[in-house]
Amino acid sequence: MADSDLTLPERSALLALMAMIRDASNADLTSEMGIKIEKGVREHLVELGYIKAWQVGRYRAWMHELTDAGWRRCGDELGSITPQGAPKATRLQYALTRRFAAFLMRSDLRVADIFVLDDKPTAPAVDLADRIRTAYAELATTPGAWVSLARLRPAFADVPRSDLDATLLQLALEPKVRLNPEFNQKTLTAEDRAAALRTGGEDVHLLSIEQS
Repeated sequence: MADSDLTLPERSALLALMAMIRDASNADLTSEMGIKIEKGVREHLVELGYIKAWQVGRYRAWMHELTDAGWRRCGDELGSITPQGAPKATRLQYALTRRFAAFLMRSDLRVADIFVLDDKPTAPAVDLADRIRTAYAELATTPGAWVSLARLRPAFADVPRSDLDATLLQLALEPKVRLNPEFNQKTLTAEDRAAALRTGGEDVHLLSIEQS
């Protein structure tokens, strides 16, 4: 059973990163989990060895990832008692996760056996490329107009980010497909920076596909 040295925001941060499975920025966490890892929470979890944190991009956005110790702590947390003073939604969450933890123990499973990324691409590359073209067409005001990756990515929540990025880069080899940085960097939001794709030594934020 987990000890009680963590605050509720710290516990929530760990469980959110576990659910995300991959490394995540605050923009990712806010968009998908509705939480943000504040400075004090981040620093304490790093000090305890539960997460790794680093900054990326021009605006130095924070990225977070569970360590092996963090994964073990999450496993303990699933079976822990409800934190004192927790709101109703959190009390319900802990009531459910305790039963989930009991199932894992009976089945001789660990959280790492459940929260894993599928190494296989969700869809063949050609299908994903077609999906990107379709999503772009729905978002673009006119053929060839710039569409931000921050607007595009939510349409691919079921696709591993690495697969989506690889397919975007493959598409960009075509003469009528372009990936560009935002021209006016001052207009970039945290979501834009988190959605950026790194290529050629720079972050790109915009996609354009002209009609064939």
